[in-house]
Amino acid sequence: MLAACGSRAPVRSGVAPATPRPIHAEVRDSSVDAVVDERVPTSPDMVSAVVDVGQDALVFSLRLRPGTFDATTTRFVIDLDTDQNGSTGASGVEYSVLIFPDGGKGADVARTGTSDSVVGTVPVSFVADGCDVTVRLAMVGNDDGRFDFRVRVLAQPALPVVFDSVPDIGFVRVQ
Repeated sequence: MLAACGSRAPVRSGVAPATPRPIHAEVRDSSVDAVVDERVPTSPDMVSAVVDVGQDALVFSLRLRPGTFDATTTRFVIDLDTDQNGSTGASGVEYSVLIFPDGGKGADVARTGTSDSVVGTVPVSFVADGCDVTVRLAMVGNDDGRFDFRVRVLAQPALPVVFDSVPDIGFVRVQ
C-alpha cells in the first residue's frame, strides 16, 4: 500500500530546470573629461563601471584612466535606484555605496533619504586603477538584481566636487 501526503508537481523527464540567466552590465567612458581642480594633483577620470548580478550579490568593478587613481585622495560613490523609479528615494536613489580607499576601511552601504543611514560595511579589493566591491542583495532591500546605477568619482580635499561620472548623464539600467 502506498500513501502520500500533500500534492506533488508532475515530474517531467528530460527537461532541465530553468536557471536564472546572469545579469551583466557595463558602461564605458572613452573621453578624457575629468574636472580639473588645482587642489588635486591628478584628477580621477573614470573609464568603466561593470556590474555582475549574482544570486545573492552585486559585484562592481570600477576603473579609472591609468595614472589617475590615487588611493589617498580618490572616493567613489555608486548610486542605486533599486525600484527604477526616479521619483522615489533621494532624487531616485534608494541606496549608495561609499568607497573610501584610504585606510582600507572598505565601503559603506547607506540607505538614502531624509537622513542617510549606514546599513553595513563591505570589503573592497583595490587594483592599480580602481577597485572591485561586492554588495549583498540583502543590504539593498533584497533587490531582485534589476536596478539603475551611476558611479561618481570624487577626490579630497575638493569634496564635494564630482570629478567624473559614468554614465556622463543619467543612470545605466540593469535588467
